Amino acid sequence: MEACNLELFYAESDPNTGMPSAYVYLQNGQPDNVAKPAKPMTLVCTSFNELDVEIRKLHAGLDQIRSRARKKFYEAQAAAASA
Repeated sequence: MEACNLELFYAESDPNTGMPSAYVYLQNGQPDNVAKPAKPMTLVCTSFNELDVEIRKLHAGLDQIRSRARKKFYEAQAAAASA
């Protein structure tokens, strides 16, 4: 299984707007030198505040996943203990 990391892509000058932009993307394996990573996980943001909102959405999604996983594991442990 290949490890993945969340990473920041930052462009000093976005080709479409001429302004700085950034987004979070999923990086597979080793860092690459691609001009624009292929798997963005957030919207393209033109300010830090926009990027902060997107990162908070990622946190909230991960918290929901954690909560569902905790429930599943505890249910499985309870079922195993009662068997």
